[in-house]
This record gives sequence, structure tokens and C-alpha cells, in this order.
Amino acid sequence: MRAVARTKVPFEGTWTNAPYPERSHDGRTLAVLVDDPEVEALVVDRATGEVLVLDGSVGLVNRSLSQFAESAAAYVAARKRAKSIDEDDDEALEANGEEALKAIRAVDADAVADENQFWAVATEELGYGM
Repeated sequence: MRAVARTKVPFEGTWTNAPYPERSHDGRTLAVLVDDPEVEALVVDRATGEVLVLDGSVGLVNRSLSQFAESAAAYVAARKRAKSIDEDDDEALEANGEEALKAIRAVDADAVADENQFWAVATEELGYGM
């Protein structure tokens, strides 16, 4: 599994270290990776291994931690490419965001099945030059 460049993942909050704090939600035991108190948390379901966003409800980020690392690597590569794109070149910025979305879809199609999911939103924002 690839190491995740924590500072490059588009998730606000404090990254935790092992042993990871736990939360329970709807009968699930969740290990907290990133905590943004009172807003949301990035968690791993201890039973399934899924990476989830917990913000009152649960949303899928990736089906596994290894897919999360691969998705993060694809996102980081797209952010790096974005630095070489003129901020006024909307077409190139949008293409970069779409390329990142395609790369993440190849890693974990479930992670971008809905336009409001974590990686779908992050890659769309890349396409806007954010």
C-alpha cells in the first residue's frame, strides 16, 4: 500500500496516530483517521475496512484503505499537474479534474458513483482551479 501524503489529502482536520481513537455509529466501530471536531471525521470501518466520511451520517470515500491511498495518490498527481496550468485556462483545468476523476474511478468506481461523494467533489474542485 502506498503511503498517503496527509497534507495533500483534501480533508480538513487533525490526523490521528495509532492507536487510532474509535467512534461508534449505527452499530459500526470506526477508527478515526482525521478528526474535524463538530464538523466531520474521516474514519475506517473496523469490520469492513471501508474508508468513510462521518458527518452525522456515513458516506463512502473508498472501499478499502489501499484504494484510499491509491485515490489520494491520483489526486496528489492531479494537484501537481494543476500547478503548471495557467489559472485562466479553464479548459485545461477542467480536463485535469476529469483526468483525476477517471483515475480514481479506475481504482474504485464506488468512490465516485455519486457526484456528491468525497473524491467526486474534490476532483470537480480541481477542475475549477481550486
